[in-house]
Amino acid sequence: MTPRQPADTSALAALSQAERAALLGDLLAEHPELAGDAERLANRRLAGADRHAVADDVSWSLGSLELEQLNLHAGYQRGRGYVHPVEAASELLEEALQPYLDDIGRLAGLGLPAAAQEVAAGVLLGLYQYRDQPPEDTVMVEAPDFPVEAAGQVMDALNSVGVNPPDGVEELLPDWSNLLHRG
Repeated sequence: MTPRQPADTSALAALSQAERAALLGDLLAEHPELAGDAERLANRRLAGADRHAVADDVSWSLGSLELEQLNLHAGYQRGRGYVHPVEAASELLEEALQPYLDDIGRLAGLGLPAAAQEVAAGVLLGLYQYRDQPPEDTVMVEAPDFPVEAAGQVMDALNSVGVNPPDGVEELLPDWSNLLHRG
C-alpha cells in the first residue's frame, strides 16, 4: 500500500530554498517574458530591508557563537601555529558579520541606497546591544571590543559604496555618536 499525500500538500510548497531558486531559473528560462516581473519583485523584496529584523539576525548570529566553537579555533592550529583566543574570537565574529557587510555593498550596487542604510542601521543596532556586557558563555566574552570595531567596519562599508549613514541612527546609538560621524 502506498502512503497517500494530504490533499493540501503541493510539490511547490514542499520545495527547499535551493530547489525554489533552481525552479525560478527554470521558469525564467522557459518564460523569458516573466523576467521583467521577476526583476520588479526582486527589487521590491530587496528594497524592503527592515533594520529591526536585521538587528535581531545580527544579535542572534553573534550571540549564538558558543565558547566550544572558540575552543576549536584557538590554541595550536595545524599549519598556522598558536592562535590566541582573542584573535580566534574576532575571526569567528567577523565571519558571522561578513554577510551583512556584503549585503550593504550588494544593495548599494543595485541602486538601493535606502535598503543599504536599513541593513547598516540593523547591523549597528545588533552590535550596540553588546557594547557593555557580552553574553556569558559566548565568543563575545573573548572579544569585548568587537562591537565598536565592527561598527567602524559598517561605517567603512557605507563609505566605500558612497552611501550616507542612516538618518536618525545617532539617537538610537548615543554612545557611538562620535563613531557615526567619523570621516
